[in-house]
Amino acid sequence: MAEPWTLGPVLVTGGTGEIGLAIARAFLERGARAAVVGTRAERVQAARASLASFGERVLELAADLRTAAEVSRTIDAVESRVGTIAVLVNCAGINFNLAIDEVTEPDYDHLMATNLKSAFFASQLAGRRMIAAGIAGRIVNITSGNYRYARPNAALYAASKAALEMLTRSFAIELGAHGITVNAVAPGLVARAGEPSPEFARIADYYTANSPLGRLVRPDDVAAAVAYLASAQASGITGETVVVDGGFSAGRYDFPRRSQR
Repeated sequence: MAEPWTLGPVLVTGGTGEIGLAIARAFLERGARAAVVGTRAERVQAARASLASFGERVLELAADLRTAAEVSRTIDAVESRVGTIAVLVNCAGINFNLAIDEVTEPDYDHLMATNLKSAFFASQLAGRRMIAAGIAGRIVNITSGNYRYARPNAALYAASKAALEMLTRSFAIELGAHGITVNAVAPGLVARAGEPSPEFARIADYYTANSPLGRLVRPDDVAAAVAYLASAQASGITGETVVVDGGFSAGRYDFPRRSQR
């Protein structure tokens, strides 16, 4: 069975962040053509430099995907250069720590458009194009461990990721008849490059102390799960979410242990 990316390119939205770059690199290392989309021009330039060794197999674009029109324009631009998309990875997302009482309507619209609306319309259009081209493609959404549990000052973010998890199931049901699979990967706290801020280090210490593996996951861990779900080996998996968090959400690792007999 041919890999989907032999039939067309991989598109990674939010591809200029650490996770998105790792995902793009994982596909490029497997021989794919990949298009990487980011919002800010300077991050697109940095991604271009980071992926330069892959030559003409990689395309970097700057686009704001918060409207259906911009999603359509971007997918048209990608397909005009490298062909019909065979794998779509919806990795575009933002987060901010705000208490519910502090969230404004512009905050709400900005986050929901970035995290949810962009993925909906990208999946809708990519699915249409895959069907028209006869491609049994793959869609993989990057959600978050916060789709499963709430935490302070993250109500809006968690809600967007929970909604994206349900969209994953819904798209899987409607596109499955065409051989298109739709799955999600939910990362936990992901290690960052460079020296972490004191706040991040504090959270990371809590996370590692309460994870069975005792470490943060890395961008490459997330990318490996995405690449598997997009592979021919995962053709029987759809509508599922793979949690990559070192076991943090598996249960209460901090629960007091009973004394041994």
